[in-house]
Amino acid sequence: MWYRIPPQYGFAALGGICAGLGVGHLAFGHWGIGTLLEFALILSLSGVAFYTARDLSRWGISRSGRWRAVRISAMAALTFTALAAIVWFIWLLGHHAFKLSFLLTFAASLGAAVGSRASLYAVKADEQLTEAQELATLLSINDRVLRHNIRNELSVAIGYLEGIGETDDRAEVSERAEIVRTHLAELVETSDRTRRIASIWRTEALQAFDLVTVVEDRVTQLTAETPGVTIRTETPDDCVVQTHPALPVAIEEALRNAVEHNDDDVTITVRVRRHEDDATSVVIADTGRGIPQVERRALRNAEETPLEHTEGLGLWLMYWAVTRSGGTVEFADNDPQGTVVRIRLPGHRESDNPGGASDDAG
Repeated sequence: MWYRIPPQYGFAALGGICAGLGVGHLAFGHWGIGTLLEFALILSLSGVAFYTARDLSRWGISRSGRWRAVRISAMAALTFTALAAIVWFIWLLGHHAFKLSFLLTFAASLGAAVGSRASLYAVKADEQLTEAQELATLLSINDRVLRHNIRNELSVAIGYLEGIGETDDRAEVSERAEIVRTHLAELVETSDRTRRIASIWRTEALQAFDLVTVVEDRVTQLTAETPGVTIRTETPDDCVVQTHPALPVAIEEALRNAVEHNDDDVTITVRVRRHEDDATSVVIADTGRGIPQVERRALRNAEETPLEHTEGLGLWLMYWAVTRSGGTVEFADNDPQGTVVRIRLPGHRESDNPGGASDDAG
C-alpha cells in the first residue's frame, strides 16, 4: 500500500517530475543556446529534490514527518506554478508574454527546490517542539509521583516502623511489618512504573503484534489471578499490527484497571476490530464504578497539575504506550454504568525503524 513506500521516493518523484518538465521544454521548445541554458537551470533545481531524497535519512525525522515534508514540497511547487501562471497572464494582458512552458517549469522546479529544503527545517523544528512538550509532561508526572506517591508510601511505612521497637506483642509486630512490607512493595511498583513510562517515551522501535493473541494472553492471566471476574472477548481470527513494543502493556493496564478498581462481580468485554481504513481498535468495556473525571481530564489534557493528577501510573502507562504507537486512547461512560476504554491504532506505525523492542519498554 502507499504508506509502505519510503518517503525518499516522494522527493525523488518530485525531482523526476520537474526534470521531466525540463526535458519536455527542451524537446518541444525552440533549439538554441538560450533553451539549453533554461534546461540546465531547471535540471539544477530538480537536483535539489534528488539531493534531499538522498540526504533525508540524516535528519532524524519520523516517517510521518518525512511524508509531511514531501507534501509541503509538492504544495510549494504547485503554489509557485500557480503564481507563475498568474504572472504570465498579467504579462499577456500587457502584450509582454514570456515563454509559458519555461516559466511554469522553472516555477515548479524552484518551488520543489525551495520546498524540499525548507520543509525539512519546518518539520524538524515542529517535531523537536512536540518532543520538548512531551518531555515536559513526563518530567511533570515524575515530579508529582516523587512528591506525592513516594512520599506518602514512605511516611506510612516509617510511621509503622517507629512503633515496632516499643512493643513485645508478636502479633502486633507481625501486623506492622506486613503493613510496612505492603507500602514498600507499592513504592517499588511505583518506581518500576515510572521507569517504564520513561522507557516507553524513549523507545522508537517498531514491532509486530497479533492483537488477538495479546488480548487472549492477558485475559487468561487475569482470569487465573481473579477467578470471580467475567471477561468476554469478541475478536477476529487474527489482527496483526505494527506498533510500539509497549502496546501490550497498554492493553494489560486497561484490563487490570477494570479488574482491580471494581467489585468482584464486574463484567468486562474486550472487542478487537479492523476497520476499512486499515486502522485497528481495541475496546474494553466494564460495568464497574468508572474512572473519575479528574483522571480523564488529566489524560485528555496530557498534563499533570496540582489540581489534576493521577495518583496511580497505570493510566499514564496506557496513554504513553498508545500515543507512541501513533494511536489514541479515549474514555467514555458505559451504559448503564462503568467505563469504556477505546484504543485506536493507525494502519501503520509512523516509524522508520522496524527493529525489535527495547527490553525496558515492556
